[in-house]
Amino acid sequence: MPVRDEVLDWIAEARADLRHAEASARIGDYNWACFAAQQAAEKALKALVLHVVGEYPRGHDLVRLYRRVREFVEIKLSESSLARLSAYYTQARYPNAGIERPSEEITGEQASEAIAIARGVVDEISKIIRDP
Repeated sequence: MPVRDEVLDWIAEARADLRHAEASARIGDYNWACFAAQQAAEKALKALVLHVVGEYPRGHDLVRLYRRVREFVEIKLSESSLARLSAYYTQARYPNAGIERPSEEITGEQASEAIAIARGVVDEISKIIRDP
């Protein structure tokens, strides 16, 4: 299956967000690291939906995006990990969206886990897109 340019754009942006997550974690902006990690995984999953389903995906729920593609390609991702990462779409940015002050309460440990999950998603999807 040929790879559309748009799919490659989504993967490139996923990698850029992953770099942003890592840079944010290094300077102690753990909430932004978690949000950027969520964005990296979201963009990678959207690249895969576009690649295998041929539709522009909508939404931010990583589990839902994953469920759209798993019947079309062999990919094993942890839904519980995706759900934890999905929560950062709002929790990492907004006061009182689960925690009162994300910039103070999200920890380096959480950022490390979020980055590891996102890296796994981006790497796995990159392999599939390169070698369908």
